[in-house]
Amino acid sequence: MKQLTLNLTFAVAPPVKSIFKITTWLDAGWATACLGFTKKVEISQALSDALMPIHADDEDDHDQQLYDALWMAHHHLTLDQRPSFSFTFDFLRDDKISGRFIATSLRLHVEEKEQLILLGLIQDF
Repeated sequence: MKQLTLNLTFAVAPPVKSIFKITTWLDAGWATACLGFTKKVEISQALSDALMPIHADDEDDHDQQLYDALWMAHHHLTLDQRPSFSFTFDFLRDDKISGRFIATSLRLHVEEKEQLILLGLIQDF
């Protein structure tokens, strides 16, 4: 007669990679009304981080770059009449230590939904 044995050794399962991309979205309401947006606009945390200036004391530079990116998104939405599209956003970063401007280029994507407009890096979508 054969005996049945129960093995109770457990192995740790590897972490499961999510198939869903989790993106944090931030309200961009401070600048959207004056640009002509009629819907709520949110920007990705990654875009906000990518627009951060080289030196932490230049917060006005971040606001200006964000304003410019929002302006371009609104401009394209108005002209193209498409619910989503991608575009390249080029701007200069002021490196006050070296005394130079550094050219920066970001590939952005904008999507217009029923009551919401999302603007972020292309990887956020």
